Amino acid sequence: VDVTLAPNNISHAVIAEDKRQVSSPNPQIMYRAQGTFFPSLKNFIYCTGVLGSQSITSGKHYWEVDVSKKSAWILGVCAGFQPDAMYNIEQNENYQPKYGYWVIGLQEGVKYSVFQDGSSHSPFAPFIVPLSVIICPDRVGVFVDYEACTVSFFNITNHGFLIYKFSQCSFSKPVFPYLNPRKCTVPMTLCSPSS
Repeated sequence: VDVTLAPNNISHAVIAEDKRQVSSPNPQIMYRAQGTFFPSLKNFIYCTGVLGSQSITSGKHYWEVDVSKKSAWILGVCAGFQPDAMYNIEQNENYQPKYGYWVIGLQEGVKYSVFQDGSSHSPFAPFIVPLSVIICPDRVGVFVDYEACTVSFFNITNHGFLIYKFSQCSFSKPVFPYLNPRKCTVPMTLCSPSS
């Protein structure tokens, strides 16, 4: 699939002109929200997630994302942004399959994780499961089989090794590629497979 990114009014992410690269804004930039200027990110929760412009409603789809030199990222598929739930997206609360996110991520440069549904004791916090990644991926492949209800992630740097597979995904509406560069200003880039 030739994926491009769809600019939106919710995200503060910086999308390149060719719509194949996304990065987080420079944290030194002054942010404006609700008519008030905020001089630091401590005072302003912002969203850096973006969707691919192509919806997935059937079939099999595959794309690759260059995540080299990044210390943080989240990627996978999303059933569409939910603006009323965006207030705390950087705190991981919405990254759960029950909210339409099938994603994996990297934090602090070395902590790879998969985000699963929270427990009944803490339903709003995702269950974050550490992933064992022996060779850190510079490129991650994402494979969606809509009819089989699966989303798989592959470490292209390590000969296509399977990183994680979501099974029995409840795709009740179209899903979209999802990329979030988090607060790391190094870009994430959509690549042609095996380029």
